[in-house]
Amino acid sequence: MSGRGSGPGGGLLTAAKKVKMGKKLERVMKGDRSATSATSHDTSDVDGTKSPEPYSCTGDFEADYTELCNRAGLMEIPKVVPRPHRPGPPPPPDPKCATPMSQRESCKSARSTRMEKVEEPTSPVPSEQEEPPPTTYTTSDKFDYFRPKVQVELEKPEDKKSMTEVYIRGWKVDQKYIDIFKQCFPAADKLHTIDFWNVGLTDNTLAQFAAVASQCLNLRTVKLDGNPVPGEGFHQLIGEDSMIVSMSLRSCKITDKGAELIGKALSTAKTRNQSLCALNLNSNLITDAGACHIANGLRMNRTLLVLSIANNAIGDDAAKKFGEVLSRFSLTHEEVVERRKVLSEKGAPDIRRSPISRRAESRDRPGSQSSRSQLDKSMAKSGRASSKAKKDKKEDDKKGKGKDDKWKKEPQRGASKVVSLAETLGKATKGKGRQSGGKKGQGAGSITEAETPDIPEIINPLLEEAERVDGELLIPGNRALINLNISRNRIGEAGLKALLKGIQYQITLTTLGSRSGGTGLMRLSVQKNNFSPSHELYLKVQELMMTRDPLYKPPSKTPDDESTSQATGS
Repeated sequence: MSGRGSGPGGGLLTAAKKVKMGKKLERVMKGDRSATSATSHDTSDVDGTKSPEPYSCTGDFEADYTELCNRAGLMEIPKVVPRPHRPGPPPPPDPKCATPMSQRESCKSARSTRMEKVEEPTSPVPSEQEEPPPTTYTTSDKFDYFRPKVQVELEKPEDKKSMTEVYIRGWKVDQKYIDIFKQCFPAADKLHTIDFWNVGLTDNTLAQFAAVASQCLNLRTVKLDGNPVPGEGFHQLIGEDSMIVSMSLRSCKITDKGAELIGKALSTAKTRNQSLCALNLNSNLITDAGACHIANGLRMNRTLLVLSIANNAIGDDAAKKFGEVLSRFSLTHEEVVERRKVLSEKGAPDIRRSPISRRAESRDRPGSQSSRSQLDKSMAKSGRASSKAKKDKKEDDKKGKGKDDKWKKEPQRGASKVVSLAETLGKATKGKGRQSGGKKGQGAGSITEAETPDIPEIINPLLEEAERVDGELLIPGNRALINLNISRNRIGEAGLKALLKGIQYQITLTTLGSRSGGTGLMRLSVQKNNFSPSHELYLKVQELMMTRDPLYKPPSKTPDDESTSQATGS
């Protein structure tokens, strides 16, 4: 039997079994492949028919930002964290727990004496408590401190949709993040401050950021310090339709090219920015040429209140230009042509009158009442010619109508006062308008005016009273600017003299009671320039500006001074 098993017949049986097993394995492998191919085919069909839906932001910045970063395929996502604040002052020490130093030392020595007398080994007792953590600053791990983060400020900590401020510091915001912020920032309704410090902006990302800023309805403060951009296109943020109120561009390496663009964005003969109130250009590369362009931007701008161009390379030429703009200046040919156009549109008789007073005067006497009074007069004349009885009757009717007209005019005068006040303050007073408009005898037109008051338009500087001197047309300078910082530059005695002349001119206009164009400079910083702190002109400037500073407090008189003044008066 063993011979048979090992002979040719046994080998054939073994080979047949192997063939059968191989066929079974092939069937199994074919089944797996077919199943895998069917599954992959089905999956590809599903993926081909379904495309990812576009994400709509909800206003929750943290959730929207994280979801958009995941969709963009970012491997490391900077975390969204609350902005750190300086800790508050430590609570006052409890008087019950406070003990004098000598008493603490005596207690410590007595405790050590008792421990020496004890012979049995005991567990070590700490002589002093561990020092509490500091309360004047917070600490964090060094790796966590330098890790990129997005710091946010919430109006209400429990409400994730109440983000008001965004701070990004020291890490590059490239195109991927700009695309994400394009969707996140406009959805945050309460966002009013964006601070990007040293984030490596480029010409392209800056232009896109300016487009995003225009879509944020409540954005008022933009800080882009430490972002040198080759094209210097920061003027895109302060166009004619911009709503930004405060902008800081410190250490952005802005040259005369960028200063010229910023000056033209502030104002030209035809356009002007009407929202920017504070502009910070400290620590840049602006020389006299660029500063002159910025000064030209102040010629027709009556909105900017605070301007700082400290720590640049500004000399006497730019200082003279600022002194001219602050006092009075002659109009260029383009400005004269534009002035004539504006005068032809407004009408010459209305140049010296305030538009608010004209509106209020026209509302006190609407055109419908004037035509009605003329009709009443004609009716009275015709009634007087008929008969004496009719004449007396119609005179009584006329008197009654006059009383009614007088009674009707009173609420309209009140409504015009409400409208004028709302226009002056720039606030909507719909509630007051409804109350005054709901009175009996008031027309529908006056109700509409009281409910929706007009916002007062800024008076065009070209409409100010001009004076012709030596063939040139001179108008009063900029008195809307109240704070000018040109310290740490290269201004000498000639520039200081021009600035002093401009200040004296503004003080003279204020003394004469002319405040239609503003109050003028209240603070001027010119220290650390190319003149001595004890220079006569500098001391005179400081003396004049000290009394104009709203925070200035005159020194209190001593009893000796009071007695001296009383003796002098007697």
